Amino acid sequence: MTKDRSLSSDPLSAEGEHCPDDLSNPDPHARSRAATMLGELRVRTAVPCLVRLLREDVNTYVRSAAAEALGHIGDHAAVFPLIDATRDGSSYVRRAAAIALGQLQAKEAQVALLRLLGDTNFYVRRAAINAIGKLGIPDLARMITPFLDADDPRLRRTAVTALRRLGAREAIPKMTAMLREVARKPSPHDLPLVKALVLALGRLQAEEAVPVLIEVVRGYVGARSMASAALGQIGDRRACPVLAEALRDRSASLRLAALKSLGRLRCREAAPLVRPFLDAPDTRQRRIAAFTIACLGDRSALPRLVEMALADESPIVRPVAVEALGRLGDPAALPPLLSLVDDPNAYLRAALAYALGALDDSSEAVEAALRRLADDAVEHVAEAARRVLAARQAAQAEPVPAEVTESASAAQGGWLSRLLGR
Repeated sequence: MTKDRSLSSDPLSAEGEHCPDDLSNPDPHARSRAATMLGELRVRTAVPCLVRLLREDVNTYVRSAAAEALGHIGDHAAVFPLIDATRDGSSYVRRAAAIALGQLQAKEAQVALLRLLGDTNFYVRRAAINAIGKLGIPDLARMITPFLDADDPRLRRTAVTALRRLGAREAIPKMTAMLREVARKPSPHDLPLVKALVLALGRLQAEEAVPVLIEVVRGYVGARSMASAALGQIGDRRACPVLAEALRDRSASLRLAALKSLGRLRCREAAPLVRPFLDAPDTRQRRIAAFTIACLGDRSALPRLVEMALADESPIVRPVAVEALGRLGDPAALPPLLSLVDDPNAYLRAALAYALGALDDSSEAVEAALRRLADDAVEHVAEAARRVLAARQAAQAEPVPAEVTESASAAQGGWLSRLLGR
C-alpha cells in the first residue's frame, strides 16, 4: 500500500515496538482479531500500533479492523491517519475509515468525507453520509440533501438520519412529503425509512408534519408508537385527540408513547382517560401515568397518587408517585409524605426531599424532615435534601418576586417534559 508520509518521522509509530504480539502474528486472522479486541476494550495505548497496521499491513481485513478499532477507542490522534485511509485502495478500508471518522466527530475530515460521497462503492458512500451527519457542521446539510432523492431506500434513510443530526430544518418539507407518500401506501419494505422520517421530524419539531404524523399513528403498523412520541416532541396540541384515541389501542407500546406525549402537550382534557392507568397491572404504565397526571395538573387523582406513594408494590413506581405529588403542588399531600422520611427506598427518599420543598417553604415539620434527610446515609438522598434546604434559606433571606416564581414553575414543567421523553 502506498504511504503518504514516513513512519520514522511519525510520533504515532514510535511505540510500535511495544505492540501486542498478536498484532505481528503471521496469520492475518489473528492480527484482525487482536485489532478488534483492542478496539472493543478501548485500549488507548494501542493507538500507535493500530495506526501502523492501518498504514502498513498488506491485508485488507486487518487494515479495516484497525480503522474500526481506532473509531471505537476515540483517540483524536488517529484522525489524520484515518483521513489518509479514505484513499485506501480497498473499499472495506475506506468504509471503515469513514465510520471511524464519524465516531470521532472529526471536523478536520469534512473534505475527505465529502469526497467519499462520490465514491464508486455504495457502502462507502453510505458510511460517508452517516459520518458527515455526526460532524455537527450544519452547513454540510446541503451536501446531504440530494440523497433524499436517491433510488436506493437505504441511502435515503441514511440521509434522513444525517440531516436530523445536523438539525437541517430546511429539509423538513422534503421529509414531510416523503413520509406522506410512503404512509399512504403502507409496506413493511418501507418501514425502516418511515421510522427514520418520523424520528427526524419529531426531533426537528416539524409542526408542518403534524397532519401526516397523525395519519401514521392511526394506520402505519410498526411506526405508530414512534409517531406518537414525535407528536409530543413537536408540541402541537392538534395531536391531543389522536393521542387520546391511542390510549384505547391494544398496543402497549403505543399506549405508553401516547401517555408520555399527552403529558408533554398538557392535554388536560385527556385527564379522565389517563387516570385509569394509575391502576394498570403494568408497572411502566402506572409510572408514566403518574408523571402525566402531574403534567396535566389533575388534582382529582391526588388520593390515588398518595396510595401509590405509600404502598405501591413496585419500588420504582413509589418514587414517581412522590415526585408527581410534589409537582401537583397540593399541600394536602404533606401529611402522608412526611410519614415517608424513614422509608427504606432510597430513591423515594430523594424524591421526597424535592416534593417537600415544592409543597412547603416555611413549616417546622417540613424543615425537620428535610434536615433528617440531609443526614441520610445515602449520599444522593442527602444531597437532594441539602439542595432543597439551601433553596429555602435563600428564599427566606430574600423574597422571590412573583414573576420569578412563575418562571421557576415553568422550568420545572419543562424538566418534567424532558424526563417524559426518555
